Amino acid sequence: MAHEKERTNYHTGEIETVNDEFVQLYVDNLDLIIEMTGENKAAVQVFTWILKHMDRRNALVVSQVALAEAFNVTQRAIRYSIAYLKEKKALTILKSGNTNIYAVNAQIAWKSDANNKRYALFNASVYISGSEQVRPLFDTQLIGHAKVKSPKKLRTKNKKTEPST
Repeated sequence: MAHEKERTNYHTGEIETVNDEFVQLYVDNLDLIIEMTGENKAAVQVFTWILKHMDRRNALVVSQVALAEAFNVTQRAIRYSIAYLKEKKALTILKSGNTNIYAVNAQIAWKSDANNKRYALFNASVYISGSEQVRPLFDTQLIGHAKVKSPKKLRTKNKKTEPST
């Protein structure tokens, strides 16, 4: 069953058919989402943010630092929200070393077609905040450009290479 929609590409003006910008929510678990909204609004905001960024296998690799920056809250607030979502069984947290992999309960929401549920958790999207970067992701400095040397440095170099008589 295809989940396609037409979208206008605002850069080219062309109409594109897309099939991956959706999340299925199962009606029998909407009551849980309503309950969570009344109990912990911040946790539901984190949950829907994860829904938005997760891959087609319901997984997302993201640190609590990045989540805190995305919501402009403390890491403690994020820990509390994640613990709440885990308690409600909306999320499962897997570990890869020190890295958290958040997997949304596929019985609540799913981002691919239903036939692919059995393959959940094999791939993951990774979200990294700017402050977690040791250096920028892309180095825009150009390589190979000649730089003009100062006349003083040129004379010093020439004196060293000239044979003495």
